[in-house]
Amino acid sequence: MKTTKIWISSLILMVMVACEDILEVPDISEQQVTLLAPTSGSVLETNTVNFNWETVEEATGYAVQVATPNFENAAQLVLDSIVELDTLGYVTKRMEMSLFNGNYEWRVKAFNSDFETGYSSSAFQVNGDDDLDLVPPNTPQLIAPANGTSQANTTVNFSWSRTDVPGTAERDSIFIFSDENLENLATKALGANKTYSGTVAAGEYFWFVRAYDAAGNESDASNTFSFTIE
Repeated sequence: MKTTKIWISSLILMVMVACEDILEVPDISEQQVTLLAPTSGSVLETNTVNFNWETVEEATGYAVQVATPNFENAAQLVLDSIVELDTLGYVTKRMEMSLFNGNYEWRVKAFNSDFETGYSSSAFQVNGDDDLDLVPPNTPQLIAPANGTSQANTTVNFSWSRTDVPGTAERDSIFIFSDENLENLATKALGANKTYSGTVAAGEYFWFVRAYDAAGNESDASNTFSFTIE
């Protein structure tokens, strides 16, 4: 009986030790993220910037920031992002973004559930295309048909407003759906001068407009309006 009690006590102790081992989170606070590119003082002849850094062992994510012209005198924080382990247990060590010409500083820190490193930082300059268009079009504002209206005529005249942004040519696409969940697309078309006319069958419809430009930028979608053909 005494031997059994000793064995059980030993087993409980082993389980407790094993649980402590499982729950222990590695302290990474003394480690440092090594930045690979862009390196400090580099001048990039392209506006597409690839940020790369090395893995920190036992880190489950990284905080990545980019400021202009630097963090001490930041006029703008152009990137403030967190990347973490995905469902496959992988965490990325790179990011890509387009930047206007100018001076920048970027920094990265690693973290896990209990600890984090300090930031590693690097300054660089972008000297690419002066005419680069990175500004998306303004979000369209719907005008007609007004939200919730009904009409008997199956020809519908759509209109919206949007102030153009200086830069590359802009266009508007209209999306018309036959369901409130915006899953059944009835019509997709290009607008002309912030208008579009189309014919639809009787029923209830939901529509919105999104703007695009020739540089590949796109606006947010407008509000969604509904209308009914009686």
